[in-house]
Amino acid sequence: MKILFSAFACDPYRGSEAYCGWSWPLAMRKYHEVYVVTRKENKKNIEIYLYQNNISDIHMLYCDIPDFINLYYKFGKAYFLYYELWQRKAYKFIKKLHKTEKFDYIHHITLGDFRNIGYMWKINTKFIFGPVGGAQVTPKVLKSYVKGHKFEENKRLLINCLVKYDPYFRRALGKTNVIYAANEETQNFILDIVHDKNKCKLLSENGISNEYFESCVRVKNNSSVVIIMWAGRMIYRKGLELLLSALKELDTKIKYKVILYGSGPEEERLKLLCKKYNLDKKVNFKGNLSFEVMRKEYSKGDIFVFPSIRETTGTVLLEAMSNGMGIIALNQNGAKLLLNDDCGILVSINSKKQVITEFSNALKLLIENEKVRTNLGENAKHKLKASYLWENKTKTIANEYVSSGR
Repeated sequence: MKILFSAFACDPYRGSEAYCGWSWPLAMRKYHEVYVVTRKENKKNIEIYLYQNNISDIHMLYCDIPDFINLYYKFGKAYFLYYELWQRKAYKFIKKLHKTEKFDYIHHITLGDFRNIGYMWKINTKFIFGPVGGAQVTPKVLKSYVKGHKFEENKRLLINCLVKYDPYFRRALGKTNVIYAANEETQNFILDIVHDKNKCKLLSENGISNEYFESCVRVKNNSSVVIIMWAGRMIYRKGLELLLSALKELDTKIKYKVILYGSGPEEERLKLLCKKYNLDKKVNFKGNLSFEVMRKEYSKGDIFVFPSIRETTGTVLLEAMSNGMGIIALNQNGAKLLLNDDCGILVSINSKKQVITEFSNALKLLIENEKVRTNLGENAKHKLKASYLWENKTKTIANEYVSSGR
């Protein structure tokens, strides 16, 4: 079969969504003939990767809007306007290409936002949308952590509400053959429109390459200090203020160190909070590190914390699972899909005080019990290998292409 992927974000040397946009078609080429349409900014890294790895069985196609109207290239602004204009250009490009290539499926993979379904569904062939997220909301009991960002949160809720009743969006979903939702919140939102679980399926947008998984070898921690890790962009919805509140309550005689990897607009405020809570000697801010350096850092960690109050999934969770760390996260969004009681601790969400206390208790348990965190880490690796290696994920979807195309 001929599969064309629409991947606005697509880069083998970047993390997060760009890496997902690259990994899906790369793995799928083992099962079907694969074409990828992406933007010109990604071309350099993609061509380097293909050359260095001697890959010739994937068709990379590049299209973009003219530079003179691209405010994102010029000034680093209007990213979503750029995405909308690119979608229009890519639609015309693919529609023309389809007349000669006759694709069996067009599969939209990035951007993975359910609100931006684009125009590919109008092309006369089967269309797959996702995995996509975006319908998850900040729990009401944790609203205090969005202080200073209420406008952003309310705008997002309003947009979601308007999209739900948008005739164009509803028609597009109706014309889509399969929709993959990256978390239950997004699946339930879409099911309210399509009312068909066979059409809207639950599937994480993330995966891990076999090469990355096999390269993860834990470095035994011979010191008496337990290493707790977090990685990401320091923005309010990542829940770092919640983490500091839990650390403030933590009562243990075991020595521990918290290492935060990344930076962002919340960094200075978080440093001030650390001083206020007398945590400045416990919490280390490491800043941004390269993908390769972070691989080595993960191997040294004992516990990984994921306190995000709103998140589609988070690639860092799979990286932590690959490295066999005990993981603590909130029982919602993508974390709820990836983890269970055997391979992580999911903190229930009933009240703010309860969340803080339960998160603190989970930290205490894993800090003081090496066997528990080791077992959780080993179980996480087994689950990851069985379900979240790119090779396994794409094989499942490749088979669905065949069965639904009959």
